[in-house]
Amino acid sequence: MWATESRGMTALDTARDHETATRSPLLVPIGLIAVAAAVIGWVLPDRTVGTGAMDGMSMTHYMGLLAVNQPWNLILFMAVPVILAETLAITELVLLFRSDPPAWVRSLSRWAGLVAGPLMVLVLVHLVKNAVVPLSASGSWRGPADVIAVISYLLAGLPLIGITLVEVGLVGSDARDARKWHAVFVGVFLVLAHVAMIFGMLDPAVLGFGATHVMPGGGTMPGMNH
Repeated sequence: MWATESRGMTALDTARDHETATRSPLLVPIGLIAVAAAVIGWVLPDRTVGTGAMDGMSMTHYMGLLAVNQPWNLILFMAVPVILAETLAITELVLLFRSDPPAWVRSLSRWAGLVAGPLMVLVLVHLVKNAVVPLSASGSWRGPADVIAVISYLLAGLPLIGITLVEVGLVGSDARDARKWHAVFVGVFLVLAHVAMIFGMLDPAVLGFGATHVMPGGGTMPGMNH
């Protein structure tokens, strides 16, 4: 039985080694797409401002980002990355626990991994330029919850970029090592993304942010924030 299992695993590993080797030609086109995504993220009109925010409520910039420009910000910054990550997570389980997974599962996992990296390059460049740098320069962060939410969200983009690097053959010495990194990157993304969601939905005042609302005539009302 052990010998039979070993032979089966050897055949599977050989097939995966061959698959990994064929990913290298994608390096140049995916690299060009990532560069184009970075340029688009840089020149894209600022998506962190717009209509739709819940005025009068104290919220993190994470929630503010998702609340404005509905539904496009929600789709770009939340729905698409999460759908890609969940697709990668589910297909990863199938690939790990089935000795002969359907070809469409492998293809779906691969294409989701190839798309995730360039998308997050666009998102990271855009938010660093239009949110992180201005907020840091002006000291406009809304307390610890705000910082944790935004930084966790940005850091969550790195594992998705890492998955794309696995898919083009830059990470992982062989198929087994690549699969290990693939699973690690999916897990890290899910942890960081949920940290961002939890702190992003938290009222900044809970962790000590003292927002003020400017009243007519220039007075202020503590505890309120636009």
